Amino acid sequence: MKMDAPRRKIVSDAVDLLTTDYEEQEATVLPANQIVDINTDCIVHYHNHLFHLYEGERLDDLVQSIQDNGVLTPVIVMRLDEENYEMLAGHNRLEAAKLAGLKRIPAIIKEKLSEQEALAYVVETNLRQRSFSDMYPSEQAAVLKVQYSQILSQGRRSDIIRELDALDGGESTSDQIDQRLDSRGRLAQEYNLSPSSIARLIRVFELIEPYKRAMDNKEITMQIAINLSYLSKAAQGWVLDKSEKLGYRLDAKASAEFRSQRNTLSEDGIEMMMIGWLQSKSEAPKFQTIKMDASVFQKYFNREDKPDQVQQTILQALEMYFANASA
Repeated sequence: MKMDAPRRKIVSDAVDLLTTDYEEQEATVLPANQIVDINTDCIVHYHNHLFHLYEGERLDDLVQSIQDNGVLTPVIVMRLDEENYEMLAGHNRLEAAKLAGLKRIPAIIKEKLSEQEALAYVVETNLRQRSFSDMYPSEQAAVLKVQYSQILSQGRRSDIIRELDALDGGESTSDQIDQRLDSRGRLAQEYNLSPSSIARLIRVFELIEPYKRAMDNKEITMQIAINLSYLSKAAQGWVLDKSEKLGYRLDAKASAEFRSQRNTLSEDGIEMMMIGWLQSKSEAPKFQTIKMDASVFQKYFNREDKPDQVQQTILQALEMYFANASA
């Protein structure tokens, strides 16, 4: 039995436009698409999903909304085979629908999209859910990388914008998209960032996923992230693996050293560098703590004496003692 049985329930004005018989329409927004119900178990997440999924209260609210009203806006998926699909727009709706107990979900099925077109659906729909400023650094990097690289022709991207506008029931924003985003200056103006900030965010798009998450969670600084982004994916993986194995906490100085030697780095070389740094840190400590009976301390010093004064007095006394002992 086919999993994509046609759906005829009217859920909103925008969706109604998409579900009516296309032969009766002189012009439609999606002339080659139809809303169908598909099994939630037959949908996998986009293979290179670049955005954080809802958690906590926000996810709970979406689950409750779906339990009360159903999924009002269809998700957009790309067909993988006869019964399986890859999610493009609607990752959070899918997860919430599953938690709400739904076995099927309304969807629009896309066929044979290019990698660039598929990614455009993912990026554009996430931009609609949150403002750019509310995104994690790795998510901002994904948005800017896609737009800066101009992976779609401007006309095709406008078509996707109009399609998503129709599903949201809003006015088209395609006129805003028609201005070509072909420079850091244009992106900087659109997102109220400096050109250097744009360049830094585009740079960290090259991080492997664990380091993107570490950057988002403030476990590494932006400077460390930028330095690591210049390493190959393999080298980044080696740094991550050796850091965990040796218990080495990466800092800006070490990451800069890796960046400077990125063309000659090897897995064994990275391990040796970290071992050397750990050994240098474990050398004789800067301070040695000793315990002194309070009565002895009070015999020679006052509570008001500062630590450096006490240290200087003890040092002078020791020098005199050993000088006399060797005489």
